[in-house]
Amino acid sequence: MRYKYETHLHTMQGSACGKVPGRAYIAKYMDLGYDGIFVTDHFFHGNCRPSRDLPWPEWVTQYCRGYEDAAEEGYKRGFKVFFGLEARFDLWDEWLVYGLTKEYMLDHPDMRDWTRRQYLDHVHAAGGCCIQCHPFRQAGYMGHVAPCLGVDGVEVCNSGNRPEWDAMAARYAQKMLPHAFRSAGSDIHHTDDRQGDQVFGVSFDRPLNSALDYARAVRENAPHDLLVPPGRDLPMDRDVALDLPMTVLDRDGLSTGLGIRDIF
Repeated sequence: MRYKYETHLHTMQGSACGKVPGRAYIAKYMDLGYDGIFVTDHFFHGNCRPSRDLPWPEWVTQYCRGYEDAAEEGYKRGFKVFFGLEARFDLWDEWLVYGLTKEYMLDHPDMRDWTRRQYLDHVHAAGGCCIQCHPFRQAGYMGHVAPCLGVDGVEVCNSGNRPEWDAMAARYAQKMLPHAFRSAGSDIHHTDDRQGDQVFGVSFDRPLNSALDYARAVRENAPHDLLVPPGRDLPMDRDVALDLPMTVLDRDGLSTGLGIRDIF
């Protein structure tokens, strides 16, 4: 038996780009045979919904409403909902962070301005993990590609990406982070914007009981499967754009001196 989980999901309560409340996702994922979801709304420097002018406790309270809304509905229906967040360091480097809690956030207002190294140090100390999401996405709001070597994993399949962007992420992970976890997620913002064959995720041979369970699996690179539709198999011989602006970063966010031609 396989246990299936969505790893990348946005609600309208926490993310300005979200279109539905957290509770709206439960029926959809239950119908798809999933066992749980992670709510990963955009954090403070990303496309978040709450005003950044709010006092920190109120900002955290509003930010967590999408997760809490989904968790309440999930509890009623026997469906697991876990907390995560999507942190942004600049316009081209975003991480999915798992293992923190609302209480942790309330106690750490300084996390608004954590550096990459501080995220890794603090999140690891809390038992969590960090996965760089869609590192090779070439969208209008991401003018540069900056994969980071310090993360615990790489999102190599994102339903909002073109297949060639995912293929680049997979090839990068294979060469530069061979022991890191590979993840897949839908990056879903509305119950209608990902149909059944566009919903991604990961699966394990055992159930997850907490976000820390997932973080442990990520950091140990535990055996898992990527949930992607047929044909999205990331062919490693796919052509890549060698003129793409790219800088490989270290865990401090500093350039390693490596560029796209060093990888591909």
